[in-house]
Amino acid sequence: MSGTPTDDDVAALQAEIDRLRELVGPIEQSYADLRHDLLAARDAVKGAEAELGVHRGRIAELEVALARARQDQEHFQQLVYNSLRSGRRRVGRAMRSRLL
Repeated sequence: MSGTPTDDDVAALQAEIDRLRELVGPIEQSYADLRHDLLAARDAVKGAEAELGVHRGRIAELEVALARARQDQEHFQQLVYNSLRSGRRRVGRAMRSRLL
């Protein structure tokens, strides 16, 4: 056997390559495309996770603001309630003093 392949050898090798490609599946370029798609999807996920972190931070800030607003509302209601109670007592004392 000589070192140079013959046409029959080349044809046999090409047939073997074609047979193996049918067994393996897509060509190498398809694998490169899939890898590119995988990396693009990974980058999209990282971006979405970063955006999720930003939104979680905003939610935390809003929850703190809501808790403060509820505290302020409760304090204001107590002030109004105490003021009305105090006013009612003054009116009651004034009425009693006039009647007596």
